[in-house]
Amino acid sequence: MVDGVIFAAYKPESIHLKKSILIPILLLVLFSCSPDEEIEAPTNTVQNTTLEPEPLVVQYTLTVTAGDGGGVTNGGTFDEGSDVTITATPNEGYRFTGWEGNDSTSESLTVTLNSNQTYQALFELIPVYTLSVSAGEGGIVSSEGGTYEEGTEVTITATPNEGYSFVRWGDIEDTSNEITVLVSSNTTVVAIFQVITQFTVRISASEGGTVSSNGGTFIEGDELSVEASPNTGYEFLRWEEVDISTSSLTITVSSNISLTAIFSALPNETNSSNLTDENEGPAIWRGTTISFNKSDGTNQNLEENQDRIRNNIWITRGNSGGQIFNIAINSNANKIESPVGTEWAIGTLDEIGNLSFDYFRNAISRPKNVVGKNLVLHLIEDDIYLTVKFISWSQGKRGGFSYERSTP
Repeated sequence: MVDGVIFAAYKPESIHLKKSILIPILLLVLFSCSPDEEIEAPTNTVQNTTLEPEPLVVQYTLTVTAGDGGGVTNGGTFDEGSDVTITATPNEGYRFTGWEGNDSTSESLTVTLNSNQTYQALFELIPVYTLSVSAGEGGIVSSEGGTYEEGTEVTITATPNEGYSFVRWGDIEDTSNEITVLVSSNTTVVAIFQVITQFTVRISASEGGTVSSNGGTFIEGDELSVEASPNTGYEFLRWEEVDISTSSLTITVSSNISLTAIFSALPNETNSSNLTDENEGPAIWRGTTISFNKSDGTNQNLEENQDRIRNNIWITRGNSGGQIFNIAINSNANKIESPVGTEWAIGTLDEIGNLSFDYFRNAISRPKNVVGKNLVLHLIEDDIYLTVKFISWSQGKRGGFSYERSTP
């Protein structure tokens, strides 16, 4: 083909083709080849693409083992930079002590893998100790002890029996009845109890009044309050034995006590025969002789067993032996001064100017020898002299005596 014309070569033997077919084909070829158009050959474009190779993944091995007494978790192969937590678990009777290859003492350890690493969990047998618990006389304990692993905490309670109190734990400086023992060695614990000290308090009233309490049994250190109330026509004087003159009394019990509220009849026309008005200077009683008697074993705290010569002189005698005493001032006899507030001499009122007065015992020597002797009694505070003659004096611890004396 030149300039768009296609030349066809025909062999002579092909001329026999029909003209009706060749002519249209030639026309079609001529008109389809325009001189203004250039025929360009198609261009094939190929893009060259370079594939990047995938990065190489680095892996490391984490080797985890366990010593005797436990197990571990999470060993294996991991990518570089992985954070892996490994855990040590001790068997019963063992405890974890640490990691070989790391300073951590925690049972769980997190490691970052940047190299091959090896760790071993270490364990040790937990020591077992014996705790012996017992109770002394007077109580019980909540546990008898047993065998425990080192570090075990055991709580023990001591309970006293009735009439006892808990004191302390033997060899342990703790007075609480409940303690917690941290077992770290073989240990013996003993609960110590003691009998609660109890005392008897007896409270009574003499004729002429009442008391708010009759006493009872009390634990040492208990406080007891009592009130003495006089009847109509009487007045409260004092508490026998403690020598306190206030009607309200609070005592701290520390021993067996007997208390008696002492009352006195107020002066009137019927009970003033033994009393005289205050005198200026000495008074000598030469009036009618009366008899006074205290029978063996009778209560010296009762008015009927007291010779109430004056408001401040009440002569009686205790039932435990001894001499007479002034119960208006003292609760019992004193061998030297009793009866307090008095002095005595052997003789008569007619001899008063020549008599030598002294304490009762000094004057008569021995009380049992006083029967039948004429005595002069001097009431020191009131400065009164009167005669006394003992009729009887009971030997032993019976407390009886009797005498005759003069009146105003």
